[in-house]
Amino acid sequence: MTTIEERVAALEARVAALEGTPAEPGGDGEETGKLVYGGHATFGDRRVTWEMARPPGWLVEQPPGPLAAVLAAAGHPARLRILQLLAQGPRAVADLQSELSSASQGQLYHHLKTLGSAGLVEQPERGVYRVTPPAIFPVLAMLAAATDVVRPR
Repeated sequence: MTTIEERVAALEARVAALEGTPAEPGGDGEETGKLVYGGHATFGDRRVTWEMARPPGWLVEQPPGPLAAVLAAAGHPARLRILQLLAQGPRAVADLQSELSSASQGQLYHHLKTLGSAGLVEQPERGVYRVTPPAIFPVLAMLAAATDVVRPR
């Protein structure tokens, strides 16, 4: 009979294989420690609690290409501002355009396409964009990490 931990690890490995991402090593990452981030937030009438734990040794072994694509997409000041706005909730293109008064509509769509290609934003309906549900907490964690680099406690 398998334990619940073994069953969860097997399911995680199967999901990772389906998604084409490397599975995390077995166990709890005791060899290298554990990086944990998470929190809770309210989105409309839903309160969500979230926590992610990753072994540092596993993190530093990930292929850099896909990670660099996400960081490059978020690394442009206008795209980072778009992520900040969309992290607050879905926004219409017209609202984003007024917030980013220096960007033309063509530039805005270029930024949205770049963020979409990186898996950070999506268009749930015509003319409206949002941070993808799986990316909302990682986006907030990126913002927190960048803030901690700029303004260490």
